[in-house]
Amino acid sequence: MNQDQDSLSAALTKTPKPRRRFAISQPGVLLAIVAILAAGGVWLHQQHQVDVLKASLAQQVEQQTLRAEQAQAANAAAQLQLHTVQQQIALVSAKEAEAQSQQASLTTMYDALTRTDTQRSLAEIEQNLTYASQQLQLSGSVALALTALDSTDRKLQELNKPELISLRQAVTRDMDRLKTLPALDTVGIAARLNSLIDELDQLPLAVDVNRLPEQPKTVPASSNWAGNFGAELWADLKTLIQIRRMDKPDAALLTANQTFFLRENMKLRLLDARTSLLTRDQNAFRADLVSVSHYLQQYFDETAKPVQQTKASLDELSRISLAQSVPTLDASLAAVRTARQAAERTKP
Repeated sequence: MNQDQDSLSAALTKTPKPRRRFAISQPGVLLAIVAILAAGGVWLHQQHQVDVLKASLAQQVEQQTLRAEQAQAANAAAQLQLHTVQQQIALVSAKEAEAQSQQASLTTMYDALTRTDTQRSLAEIEQNLTYASQQLQLSGSVALALTALDSTDRKLQELNKPELISLRQAVTRDMDRLKTLPALDTVGIAARLNSLIDELDQLPLAVDVNRLPEQPKTVPASSNWAGNFGAELWADLKTLIQIRRMDKPDAALLTANQTFFLRENMKLRLLDARTSLLTRDQNAFRADLVSVSHYLQQYFDETAKPVQQTKASLDELSRISLAQSVPTLDASLAAVRTARQAAERTKP
């Protein structure tokens, strides 16, 4: 019994203690709530700032787009204005060039009007002497140079200026020097060449001369028809084969077309010789004449009198000397240029 009481008392003494609750202090809760509220406020502020920034960026993009459109429009207007200015500059340049041309023309006209008769005459004399000097050196035309010098001398006589005495003396010396030159009958030689060209078509070829003339058939009279037939047959057979001596085999091979081109080639060589005569080319002149003479010897009948005359003319022409020491007109040109410069210096 006592044991039971002791057990009961021991059980009563082992009753469970009440569980302790988690203690939360009041200040910590407040701090947490404040932190949460602060974080939320910061987040809301940041969101507001982001929205404001987006709006600002959108506004700036819109402004930049508007500015770009305005810049493009301004650029197009500037390009149009630049094109207009360029057109105006081109028009002004054209008018300026036209004005300069008109001014040059007026200057030339004024100079021509204010130039004295002496200056005009000296300019004409210089031009004539320059042309005559060029022709004298290129073609050796002494006659043309003498004509120009004579015209110059007569014009100087008409002017009758004391300051032009030295010029007239230089012109006279050049005239005397040209008159002492041996005269070359260029016109006569050219006429002889033209005559040879015209005579080429009538010259006989060697192949034409060496052809045997057709002989009439001589058949002995016979009362027998068989004999007559045999005699005619024998006469025809004898004409089939002809034996002759030909010293120019090349001439015998000429056809009608080749004969035509042979004569035309000879004419061309004579024309070249005439051109060489005008340019005083001695080598070319002689080479063309020798070539034509060679054609005569090779293809034409040398026993014919026209061929012999033509060959003699060619040989005579080939011995003519075209090369002559032609003087210059430098003294007259220098004198007229000096006189013209002196007249220009004294122009009122």
